[in-house]
Parts: sequence; structure tokens; C-alpha cells
Amino acid sequence: MSKSPRKKKETVCPECAGTMKYDRYVRLMVCQRCGLAVTREELDKMRAELRKFAQVEDTEDEKRRSRKEYLDWYLGQKE
Repeated sequence: MSKSPRKKKETVCPECAGTMKYDRYVRLMVCQRCGLAVTREELDKMRAELRKFAQVEDTEDEKRRSRKEYLDWYLGQKE
């Protein structure tokens, strides 16, 4: 049985979606594209904030969509 090589999970920059790599000399995750340098903990916090923001946007879009659907239904009843 031959083992398949494990693929490393690539870390993505929250700012520019570039590849982040750990720099052992400065002990930070550094983006190869934009140069953002953060600790792993800071990176996790940034991701959590982005997820929270994305969820808020989704709920706002859902609210607008449901209001529009109700308005369309209501105006359709008046005709």
C-alpha cells in the first residue's frame, strides 16, 4: 500500500485572497501578494469577523427580499 501525499491546506489572506505562509524569522503569517503580516490568532479573529459580517449581509438581503415579495403579493391583491 502506498500512501498518497498529504496536501497542505493553503491559508488564504483575508485582505486580498493571496497565499499566506508562515515566516519563522518574524513568527508571523505573511501574505505573498499584499504583505499583510499577522499572528495566527489575529488571522483567526479576522476570519471570524468576516464570517459575522457575511452573515449580517445575508440576513439583510433576506429581509429585503421577503419585504419585496410581500409588497408584490400585497399590490397583486389590490388589482
